[in-house]
Amino acid sequence: MYVRNNLINDVFDLPKDEALHTFYERIITIPITAITALKKELVTAIGEDRTRGIFTRYGWHCGVSDGEKALTFQWEDERELIQVGPKVHILHGYLEDVIIDDMKFDEEGGLESIDVSWFNSYEAAEFLKGGIMSEEPVCHTLCGYAGGYLSTVLKKPILVKETKCTAMGHEKCEIICMPMEKWGPKLDNDYRYYQSSSMIQELDEITAKLKIERDYLNTANEVHRKLIEKLLSQQGLEAIVELLYKTTGLPAFIENEYNQIIMKSDGVEIDFDLEKMNTSATSYINVSPGKSILRTPIFFEQQIKGYCSFLYDEDQIPNDLEYMIIDQASLTASIILLNENIKINTEQNIRRDFLSDILEGRFEKEELYKLSYYLKFNPEDSYWMLTMERKINKEDMNHEIEVNEKLVRYINLFFKERQINAIVSQKLGKIIMLIEYPSFKELCVKPAKFINQLLKHCSRRFAKYTFFVGVSSVVENIGQVSMLYDETLAALKAKNTKKQVQFFEDLGIESVLFQIPDDSLINRFVHKQVGDLLEADKNMELIQTLYAYIENGININHTAKALCMSISGLRYRLSKISEILNLDLNDTKSVFSVYMALNVLKAKGQITI
Repeated sequence: MYVRNNLINDVFDLPKDEALHTFYERIITIPITAITALKKELVTAIGEDRTRGIFTRYGWHCGVSDGEKALTFQWEDERELIQVGPKVHILHGYLEDVIIDDMKFDEEGGLESIDVSWFNSYEAAEFLKGGIMSEEPVCHTLCGYAGGYLSTVLKKPILVKETKCTAMGHEKCEIICMPMEKWGPKLDNDYRYYQSSSMIQELDEITAKLKIERDYLNTANEVHRKLIEKLLSQQGLEAIVELLYKTTGLPAFIENEYNQIIMKSDGVEIDFDLEKMNTSATSYINVSPGKSILRTPIFFEQQIKGYCSFLYDEDQIPNDLEYMIIDQASLTASIILLNENIKINTEQNIRRDFLSDILEGRFEKEELYKLSYYLKFNPEDSYWMLTMERKINKEDMNHEIEVNEKLVRYINLFFKERQINAIVSQKLGKIIMLIEYPSFKELCVKPAKFINQLLKHCSRRFAKYTFFVGVSSVVENIGQVSMLYDETLAALKAKNTKKQVQFFEDLGIESVLFQIPDDSLINRFVHKQVGDLLEADKNMELIQTLYAYIENGININHTAKALCMSISGLRYRLSKISEILNLDLNDTKSVFSVYMALNVLKAKGQITI
């Protein structure tokens, strides 16, 4: 049978049987009920999603076959080929009617989109026989067919998407046909149904993954067993990081709650700021070019008390096994740190009680020496004391006590890092530090520099506070420690904003006054002696003159020389001072009291000499 001039549209002027035989050498018919039954079988066997993919690709191959056949005929233009597609679709019996609602082309004649309406789709009709409406379009074979046909005759990938479907309750099915590149992000979900996949291959991949997971679990269980062994044998954090390094080959380290590394394996080099990595869950963080970190928090007492970390170089990425291992290591480290914390707190509490009893004078010498040895303090060593003070809010003392306890722990860490044997406690809102002096001397650091390091250490963690430190003298044995606390308090009374650290030994005779517990008595004494002079002498000339006069042994000639003044000028000033204070400057006893008051003001930074 030959068609007139082999024009493609002439085919559809023939009776249906002849038209089919013109298109196909041989065809078979499949009842719709059989296709529907097959679909149900596939849904049961492989699921709805895979079944949709199979029928979409089946329709695609049918469309490709008809498109290739259509190209063997003569046609006027691509528009004619596009319009033939619906006719072939109807010829197969997939639907009763097709209307092309709109066709859009770009300026160069390329297809932009086609809007089509389908009527009485066999797939929609079969679905509705089940008595329920679908939540999404069901004409998968028809969409595949349209996409395969258009892609073949237009020689470019066309993807077809059904937007409305009679199976969903709409009056007709509506589709959009667009070139693949026009869909953009909307393409991703539907495009996967056009991709062939092998269930055997997927099962093999899943089996391989399961084997990897099994190996991971076996390794993780073995690591967990070894971690428990380390924990029970009380080998500490060093054994943990060594096990992590040996198991994974990755440098590992553990931080405390203050982001200080307390244990690390070989290969750990930190050139980044750990304090900036606030993480409350296991996180993989890029810290610098070519270096990353897998970091997980260590919890106990419902707080983060440290971190356990792996270091990665170059393009390394942690696998599931490393995530499992680091979580187990974190749990083990938390138990170890909790045990250490309990042990340290118990020991510190015993030491704090011991210090409190010393300051209260509750020990006889024999008992004091015996307990000192027990707590690893040599009673015959020399001792030194620092007392730290900060401004506190008396209206919220519970909070202030809590801050002080955190400060005590932080200062203990400072001494521990430097291997200094010390007791850190708090009393009356102040932090007391009793230091075994020989352990400090081993640092070969001057006291002033050491105390400045301590202040910087505290300011890093407690930045909103200003700290002042009173420093005692050094006593020869532990039996003399009780006097050190009074010395530090006396030194603190001389504190001022320009001098955070005050040494007791730098105080002169005024140190006797500073040991009076009641500050108001000292202030009253000072006011009585020089209050009128302070009021009258705003530029401090008379006060400096009086101080120099006393310092130079109440000798006019020596004083005039020291001040580079004339004797007559000096006499005038001394006369004025005597008049203001109502004081005989030749009365040694009265002058000494004034001198004491001036030294108190000088020590407190209230006057500058």
